[in-house]
Amino acid sequence: MYKPRIALVVSHPIQHFCPQYVSFAKHPEIIFKVFFGSALGFKKYVDPGFQREISWTNLQLEKFDHVFLQGEQLLAADKNLDAPALNDAMDQFAPDIVIGYGYFQPLQRRAKAWVKKNKKKLAYIADTERKQHRPRWKEWIQYPLLWNYFRDINYFLTVGDANEDYFRFHRVGPEKFIRMHFPIDTCIYKKAFSNRQSLREEIRRQYGIKKEMPVLAVVGKLVPWKNQDHIIEAMELLEQQNIITELFILGTGHDLRVLQQKAIRLKTARVHFPGFVQPEDLPAFYAASDIYVHPASVEPHSLAISEAIYMGCPVIVSDRCGSYGKTDDVQQERNGYVYEFGEIKELAAKISRMIGLAGIRADFGQYSHYIAEGFQQRSHSGSIDELLKRFRYDQSN
Repeated sequence: MYKPRIALVVSHPIQHFCPQYVSFAKHPEIIFKVFFGSALGFKKYVDPGFQREISWTNLQLEKFDHVFLQGEQLLAADKNLDAPALNDAMDQFAPDIVIGYGYFQPLQRRAKAWVKKNKKKLAYIADTERKQHRPRWKEWIQYPLLWNYFRDINYFLTVGDANEDYFRFHRVGPEKFIRMHFPIDTCIYKKAFSNRQSLREEIRRQYGIKKEMPVLAVVGKLVPWKNQDHIIEAMELLEQQNIITELFILGTGHDLRVLQQKAIRLKTARVHFPGFVQPEDLPAFYAASDIYVHPASVEPHSLAISEAIYMGCPVIVSDRCGSYGKTDDVQQERNGYVYEFGEIKELAAKISRMIGLAGIRADFGQYSHYIAEGFQQRSHSGSIDELLKRFRYDQSN
């Protein structure tokens, strides 16, 4: 049987996507190759959000076919990224399907033009949603441009409910949707989940946290739109009700000092700042936590939430985040709560309720892991199975 050739075009190696590429490369019915526009991530670089030098340790590049289109140049993965060498590389590989990420980079528009010229199939990935507040005038200016861009795309590998709502808004028919979900490194997380109790005890012992103490966690760059300070403010309100909590703020960034100053105001509750934590070490902190909280004002579809639910965390998320919905990472009253962004009293009340209802919290955590396993199965193999099924149907009609 002929094996369709799938090319994936992406700006640079991204630590949580590379394990997915390893899974795709193992698929017995396809020939798969990744085309990187930059060596960012493979080589060390300074991330302005984290305010530190970054080099990912779990890329596993040796496990899937790939090419760096511009050698080992550390080119910014911004709106200017392009790679003219893509045209010849695609001619040589001759893919049947090209998967691209977003539309704003010349690199992705080049890939789309190659697909159109060669009459191949194009699949599209983006995490865009309409939860965060954007100027409506800007949205309507973009509307005809995006409709024109999207109408030539054959398949949309969607990541969640809000993402699909965004595409529907731009007149993409749901018959083009293939739910993929965003991937995590399941090899690391499967092992960690099976060992979560000992990981929990180890981290709590390391930070001097009592066994019965409710622990919250948030992961991400320490930047204003992540709003980690809202959790500290909620902890202050909880202190007034004699509800004492501890919090892990995992990450680095220019808001570190601001957050540390806010944390000083707490009388009994404590905030821990472990700093930047490598991906393979993060599961231990999720295991040590009772509730994962994501208070961001801008968050299309959080990787941290996907990781937290795999580790069995119930979640509280602001309504500006794109990770909640009936079939998404956070499902209200099933594995988490959603609150109105910026409403600190409501956030504190949600935390208080989840702390007070240990049985509900346990049920939420169990359901988190249950849905996360299904989501990751689709992300690593099920979505490719469906893409192949759609492609073969299209070829025969």
